[in-house]
Amino acid sequence: GIQPYPVPCTPYPAMISNLFFILLGKAIALHHISPAHVELRENQGEKGVMCWDTNFDTKGKAAAGATVFHLHTPKVAGCSVVEDLSAMVGRDHIFTHEACFAASMDANGSSYFKDRVAMVRRPRDHVFSMYQFCAAAPDPLYQVFAGALQAVTGQSNHPLPDTFGKWIDEWHKSPRFGDYTIYQDAEGCYCPYNMQAARLACLTTRGPALDCHETIDMDRALKSLDETTMLGVTEAYHESMCLFQGHLLGSLPDHCNCESPAWAAYHETKDTHGQDYNQTIDDMPTEVIQKVDDMTSDKVIYKAVQRFIKDVETMEQRFQVKILCSAQRDMLHQV
Repeated sequence: GIQPYPVPCTPYPAMISNLFFILLGKAIALHHISPAHVELRENQGEKGVMCWDTNFDTKGKAAAGATVFHLHTPKVAGCSVVEDLSAMVGRDHIFTHEACFAASMDANGSSYFKDRVAMVRRPRDHVFSMYQFCAAAPDPLYQVFAGALQAVTGQSNHPLPDTFGKWIDEWHKSPRFGDYTIYQDAEGCYCPYNMQAARLACLTTRGPALDCHETIDMDRALKSLDETTMLGVTEAYHESMCLFQGHLLGSLPDHCNCESPAWAAYHETKDTHGQDYNQTIDDMPTEVIQKVDDMTSDKVIYKAVQRFIKDVETMEQRFQVKILCSAQRDMLHQV
C-alpha cells in the first residue's frame, strides 16, 4: 500500500493524522480518471484511464510488465499524456505518479523501465496554470481535501490570494521552502519555484515528490532529462504524441502529417480537470512576469525543446513525413 505522506513543519492542526494522507494518495489516484474520453469509453463499454497509479512501487510495476515510466509533473498535460500513451501500449504497461524521476531506477541508476517519458512546459505558463487550478478549484476531489483545510475559494478562512499577481508577490517576498505536498501548503496550492527541475532532480524513490526549494541540483535534473527516451513539449502536444507513437509502435497515423487534412481534423486530448480561464500569463503586468522569471529556473529545463525538435526531425526522416510544420517549428526555435 501507499506510504503515509510525511508532514514536515505542516501548518495545519495536529488533529490531521497520517491517515488523511494515506487516504489522500489513494483517493486522488482513484479520482484522477482522465475525463477527456470517459464518455466515449463508457459508450464503448470501457472504463476511463486512471491518471495516477495507486502506489509508488515502480519496481513492482515494472516486474508486473510495465515498460513505460511517465514522470507526472503537475500542470504539464500529465493526464492527457497518460490517456494517449494508454491508447498506444495499454494502461497496465505504464507507471505514472507525481514522483521523482529517481523512482524510475534502482540504487545503481539502472532503469526499471524500457522507456521513460517526460513533458516540459513554458515555465511562465506552467506557474500561471498552477495558480488557476487552485483559485478555481474545479477538481471535485481537490474541493474535498482542500476544503477540509479551508483552502477553497469562498470559504471564510480561504488563504489563497485573490489574484495571480498577489500570489506571485507573496511567494516572491516570503517563499515557503520545504518538503511538502500541495495539501500541506499553507494555502493548499503548488510551489511555483522550479517544479519541473525539482521533479527531475529529487531523490525520493518510494513516495511523492516533495521538493520546494530555491535552488535545484540542475546538473542532476539535466542528466535525468537526458536519460528520458521520450521527451514531449506541452506547447507542441500533437507533435509530441506523434513522436511517442513512432517510438513506441513503429508507425504513424495519417494525423501525424502536419501537411494533411487529417492533421487539422485531429482532436487533441485535453484533460483540464474542469479548469477554464480566459487570461494568460502574457496578460499579466510586466513586473509580475519578471517575478515569475526570477523565481523559477525551469527555463533551463525548457531549453530541452531544442532536443525535441531534433527528435522530431529524426522521426520525420524515418517515416518520410512532415510532423512539425514551419509555424510551429519557428515558435519552438524562439525558446
